Amino acid sequence: MSQVAITIIVLILFLGILLWISGLASKSNIATPSDFFLANRSLGTIVMTMTTGSSYFSTWTLLGSIGNHYRDGVWFSAFAAWAVVHALFIWLFGSRIWYLGRKHDFVTPGDMMEKYYKSPFLRLLFAFVGMIGLIPYMLIQITGGAFSLSSLTNNAIPYWIGILIMGVFVGIIVTLSGGRGAAWADTFMGFFFGTTLLIITLIFIYSAGGFNAFVNLQSVAPDILVNKGDFAGIAETAVGLMFGFWIMPHMWQKFYSAKSPMILAKTSIITPFWNSWLMALGALFIGMLAHTRGLVPGLSLKNSDTIIPLFFSSYAPIFGAIVVAAVIAAGISTINSALLSSASLLVNDIYVRFIDKDVSPERTTFISKITVLLMTLIVVIFAFIPAAQGFLIPVAALGYGIVLQLVPAAIGRLFWRKGTLAGAISSILVGEAALVLIYIFGSPLPFGPATTGFILGTITFLVVSMLTVDSNEEDKYKHHREMVEIYFPSESTRKDDYNGERQSV
Repeated sequence: MSQVAITIIVLILFLGILLWISGLASKSNIATPSDFFLANRSLGTIVMTMTTGSSYFSTWTLLGSIGNHYRDGVWFSAFAAWAVVHALFIWLFGSRIWYLGRKHDFVTPGDMMEKYYKSPFLRLLFAFVGMIGLIPYMLIQITGGAFSLSSLTNNAIPYWIGILIMGVFVGIIVTLSGGRGAAWADTFMGFFFGTTLLIITLIFIYSAGGFNAFVNLQSVAPDILVNKGDFAGIAETAVGLMFGFWIMPHMWQKFYSAKSPMILAKTSIITPFWNSWLMALGALFIGMLAHTRGLVPGLSLKNSDTIIPLFFSSYAPIFGAIVVAAVIAAGISTINSALLSSASLLVNDIYVRFIDKDVSPERTTFISKITVLLMTLIVVIFAFIPAAQGFLIPVAALGYGIVLQLVPAAIGRLFWRKGTLAGAISSILVGEAALVLIYIFGSPLPFGPATTGFILGTITFLVVSMLTVDSNEEDKYKHHREMVEIYFPSESTRKDDYNGERQSV
C-alpha cells in the first residue's frame, strides 16, 4: 500500500474519532454563550490541563520549534525557560481571572476590562487587538498541517488540499460542539500528540546512535552545540511565550472555563511536566539530532520546519501517517479554541455590546456559530498568501507580540490599583505603534519589535497612570480590596483592626 493511501486512511480514522467526540459533546450543549464559548464553566483537572496545554502547544511545537533547533542549535533551547513560569502564571493570573469571571459572568477579557475601567473603548481595543493577534496564531496551525501532509506524501496531497481539509474540518467540529467539544477533543489530542512526540524523540535518539547520538554531533555539526549568546533574540521569544500563556484571549478564556480555583491549582502543578518540558526537550533533541548524516533525507534549511514528516516519508510509512495525524491534532487542538475566542470577541464585545443588547442567548449562540464559520473562511484565505507560509516560529511570534501589548493594562486590573484608564489605553497604543514601526523600519535597540513595544508600553502605563486620576477611584479601590480579602484574609483582618484603632484615636 502506498504512503499516500496509508496517510489518507489514518487521517480519516483520526478525523472520525474527533468528529465522534465532538458529537458526544454536542449532546450536552446548551444554547447560551457561556456554554458555547466556556463549556458552562465546568472543566475538571484532566480536561483543563490538557486543553490549556493543547491549545498553547501546537504545530510550532511539532514543526516550528524543531526547525528552529535545527537551524539555531542549543541556543534556541533557552526558549524552554519560559515553561518554568507556567505553574506560577496559572495561579497568579488564572485564579484571579477565574474568580472575577465567575462572579460577574464574564465571557471575554473585554468584559472584565470595561467593568473595571468603565470604558467601552478599552473593551473594543482589547477585542480588536485580540482578534488581530489570533490570526497569525491560527494561520500556523492550518499551514503546518498542510505542509506536513504535503511533505509526507511527496506532494501527492498538495498544500492547498491540506488547507481545505484543516479548514473545513475545524469549522465543522467547532460549530457543532463549541467549547465543550473543543475541550474534550483537546484532551484526546493532547495525550495523542504528546505521546507521539515522546515516541518520535526516542526513535530519533536511537536512529542517531543511541547514547552516543550527541557525541556524534561534535564531528558533524559542532556549531549547533555552541550557545550563540543572543540574549535579546531569545528574550523576544521567551517574553511573548511567557505572557502569551495567559494574555492570549483563548488562554484567558480557558481560566474562565474551570470548575473551581482548585482545578487551576492542580493544573498548575501538572502543566510544567506534561505540557512544558516534554514538548521543549523533545523538540530540542529531534531538531539537533536531525543534523546526523543521512538521518533525514532531503533536509535543508528551507524545509527544516518539516523534519518529522521528511524523516517518516522514507521510514515506517504507517507511523509517518500517525505523525501527520499528531501534527494535525496539534493544529486542531489550538485553532479550535482560537476560533471560539475570535468569535466571542466579535459577537460578545462588538455585536451584543454595541449593536443588539437585547438579543436572546439562543440567538447569540446561533450568531456565534455563523461567526466561527466566517472566521474559518478568513483564516483559510490568509493561508494562501505567501507571507503566511514562512517559518512557523516567526509567524507565531507575530501573534504573541501583538497581544503582548495588552499585558500592562491587564496587570493594572488584576494587581495595581493606581493604574488608570488613560495609562491603559496609551500603553496599548504606544506598544502596538512601536511594534509596527520596528517591524517596518527596524530598531537600533537590541530587542525585537514585541519586546520593545512591551517595554515602552509598560513605561507608558506607569508614567501616565501616575499623572492621571480616574473618576471611579473608589470603585477600583473596592475591586482591589475584594481581591485582598479573597487571597489574604488574615492580612485584610489586620488592616481592618489597624484602621479601626486609628479611627478610635
